[in-house]
Amino acid sequence: MNTRIKHYISLFLSLFLMLSTASCQNDDDTSAIVAREYAPATQTLMEETELVSRVFSDTTFVVAPGVEETDIHYLSMKGLTMRIFILKADLKQEGVSLAPLTPYGSKGYAMQTIPDMLKWLDEPQQKAVAAVNADFFNMTTGEPRGIVHIDGEAVRTTPLPGRSFFGTTKNGEVIIAHTDDYPEMKDLLQNALGGGDLLIKDHIRTAITNEDVHPRTAVGITDDNILYFIAVDGRQFDYSNGMTLSEVAEVFEALGAKDAANLDGGGSTTFVTLHSLADVYHIRNRPSDGEPRPVGNGWAITVNQQ
Repeated sequence: MNTRIKHYISLFLSLFLMLSTASCQNDDDTSAIVAREYAPATQTLMEETELVSRVFSDTTFVVAPGVEETDIHYLSMKGLTMRIFILKADLKQEGVSLAPLTPYGSKGYAMQTIPDMLKWLDEPQQKAVAAVNADFFNMTTGEPRGIVHIDGEAVRTTPLPGRSFFGTTKNGEVIIAHTDDYPEMKDLLQNALGGGDLLIKDHIRTAITNEDVHPRTAVGITDDNILYFIAVDGRQFDYSNGMTLSEVAEVFEALGAKDAANLDGGGSTTFVTLHSLADVYHIRNRPSDGEPRPVGNGWAITVNQQ
């Protein structure tokens, strides 16, 4: 009997030592995880804003030469789970361009989802690799709320007062401007669509009084011609909770935007990129309607067709 008891005690001590060793190893592994490296955009938001409490995960990858996507899942300083998608397009890279999207590729008013608009995009020798929704619009007719200039033609010339517009001039400059500047700039525009509140102008954040929290789509441009589109999911408590306009401005300020503007958000927010291994467009975010909403127009990033 005594021998058997000693045997059990020996087994118990062996098991205890094994568990203790495993525990120590797990502690070491945890230290390695805490010290992990983050994507540059994630690191920037962690260091340069007051938005991020803890990063759960982040992924960054090259969509095409000169175009990259970063997806970040984090806990906000408000204690809410958040998802933000950041598209970075280097417009200095040869072949990287900006193109407007319209329903069925026409200049008439209608509504279509961003993935479907991409099927109608006709840019010779160019391939769309990413896209987002753009202007606010009449949800019955599809008529945009702001201006529309397509291929140098002024399709709609009534801006929404107090808002913004975004696009390219006939000499290829990317501009984000207040609608007050439209009369003096309209003859210079090549492709331009309306937008929402102007968030940053000449590196100075604008006065924002609206503190509503919603899903967001927004655009910013830096001094060295880096274009950023961001999409923030919201209205889904256990997935992502949305941002205020001030918080969106804080993101662009951290990214170094010279100018930035809000675009249509809410259920319209759509962030699409081309799959890296197949010729398929993926909706990367989770639209709050449960599926992509048909919208009035959008923007695509294109690259030289390979």
